[in-house]
Amino acid sequence: MAPVSKKKKPPVPAPKKPRLSQAEATARMLNATIQLLLKFAPSDVTVVRICEKAGVHTDYVVRYFGSREELLSQSIEAAFMGVFVQTNSDETTRLNLVLEGKIDVMKLAKARMQTITYLLGCGVSPERFQANQKLVLESVLSQSTNTTVGDRTSKNLVLIGTLIVQAMNVLDEVNDISEQQKADILSYIGYLSRSGETVQAALGWDKPAPKKRARK
Repeated sequence: MAPVSKKKKPPVPAPKKPRLSQAEATARMLNATIQLLLKFAPSDVTVVRICEKAGVHTDYVVRYFGSREELLSQSIEAAFMGVFVQTNSDETTRLNLVLEGKIDVMKLAKARMQTITYLLGCGVSPERFQANQKLVLESVLSQSTNTTVGDRTSKNLVLIGTLIVQAMNVLDEVNDISEQQKADILSYIGYLSRSGETVQAALGWDKPAPKKRARK
């Protein structure tokens, strides 16, 4: 007798991803992206990896952000600066999504600078990040409490400190900086504001800039 052929079981269909509103899908992708950037190099944060973590279709990236690069840009801006999703009060903000993950501020600053450096290498225009960087500088400047130095000195010291932190966050692995050295650098930056009077007097930042002579 010929062997009885066993009936093949029909394949189990993969579970369908839930249909999401644009606001919810956007928030999920932003949150997933920044969480991945805290763990991986920007080049390894792929569309597939983002969408798997967010639980959305891969075509959502282009649909709602235009490109992967724009998603990376918006993620670091939303996470670091607390840009809110302008929706009704029942929905979660982008900032809260990040804060609920208990993200370390310095790790976030490092991920931000590494991502910006990567995106610049991908050909994204520096102008894309100028507005966000201005907000960062203004936020730090607003916390400056040394009233014995002028506005010019305060802005210069904030800029110097910010550049040091950003360089450290991009190049600390290359320079093999220890955690103690990082703490020392941050302490030095904090000392800059207290020693501002000396710097101001030595560099003449308390004096008005010389006027340029008009060309004849």
